[in-house]
Amino acid sequence: MIDSHYGVVIHRNFKPLYADDIYAQFFGHHTGEEMLALDSLLHLIAPHQRQNAIQTYNAIMSGEEKPSIKTYRNIDTEGNEFIVLTVDHIIDWQGVPAIQTTVVDLSNHVDTLKKLHASEKRYRELVDGSIQGILVHRNFEPLFCNQAYAQALGFSSEEALITNGSILPLYDPSFHEQAHRNNQALLSGQKSAIKTEAKCYRVDGSVVWLGLLSRPVTWNGECVVQVTTMDITKQHRLREQLEHRANYDGLTELINRRAMSELLEHQLRTHQALSLPLCCVLIDIDDFKSINDQHGHHIGDEVLKQFAATCRNNIRQSDHIGRWGGEEFVLLLPDTSIEQAEIIAQRLRKDVSRQTITTNNTQLRFTISMGVATLSHDDHSVIHLLSRADKALYQAKHNGKNQAVLANSTARDC
Repeated sequence: MIDSHYGVVIHRNFKPLYADDIYAQFFGHHTGEEMLALDSLLHLIAPHQRQNAIQTYNAIMSGEEKPSIKTYRNIDTEGNEFIVLTVDHIIDWQGVPAIQTTVVDLSNHVDTLKKLHASEKRYRELVDGSIQGILVHRNFEPLFCNQAYAQALGFSSEEALITNGSILPLYDPSFHEQAHRNNQALLSGQKSAIKTEAKCYRVDGSVVWLGLLSRPVTWNGECVVQVTTMDITKQHRLREQLEHRANYDGLTELINRRAMSELLEHQLRTHQALSLPLCCVLIDIDDFKSINDQHGHHIGDEVLKQFAATCRNNIRQSDHIGRWGGEEFVLLLPDTSIEQAEIIAQRLRKDVSRQTITTNNTQLRFTISMGVATLSHDDHSVIHLLSRADKALYQAKHNGKNQAVLANSTARDC
């Protein structure tokens, strides 16, 4: 499975705080625990790239640079170099920011590319003849295709595909408008070649992603379009999984703090510009430390997952819920008045209080406290909005928990 190529490490200033076994095995170790004995992860990076790694870390932690995807040459315990792709993002580790890095070993892919380039002519014939699909069409009416193209879309033969009056139904409707624009640009001479990606459907309805390279060619004296294709479904899924890992909390499957921060900034600017109401709800699970202490962290994890599932069942499609850190969450309610926000918050609070978690001895119930704030003209940044929601949350805790408090208002626990 593709997940076997992922490794995860968490570090602060390159001092490892956590590493999983897959990450450890990349470097010749057996378990992630062994990695924690290292003084610094910098020794795992090729010497000529260490300064760049330090600069990138400092820029991300200071906010000067957003986390991004990078490649590095790493060194295993036997001194062998290998190439990895890394995805960094900032997380909260025991109350202090740290970097979580997802690592993908690219060595096999790089070796394959080197071999291809070493005998370009021989491999080009192989790719053109069997791996790549080729289609020739006149305004999407298929005139010719090879076996690789037909098989990529689930047809038993080239003839079975050619009998279709148009190839467009094989492509997702969201691509049709772009396909027409590309076709016109090629036939009119505006473009000599167009490279793109498209979501397609096989005959059995399953999804396949194709990389497309389209060029104008002459077919029986007429200008038509030739499309060379590659099945990029695995690469597309890998990209989606990397993006998901960078933006979602692994335990609750809610968006993480980094993604929620970006969403808050965007929604605040948009709603201020359009003078629309926007509400933010800061949520904290009551007595969460006691739950962990009395029942164990595995039960605490079940509480977090149960809370996340309850949120997904209660919020609207337009709303956003994210894990802010530990047992604290942010609920963002676009185009929502404070009155509507209170109704949503109270419905969620009551539903959470009805949930149960099975422990060894009993059925555990838990509650939440909430601070609700609405966007005002005085909120010049997300910090101001969150600060008012945080004060309201503090008031809810002070008043006895299991209640929602509106910012600059009183508790509501009915």
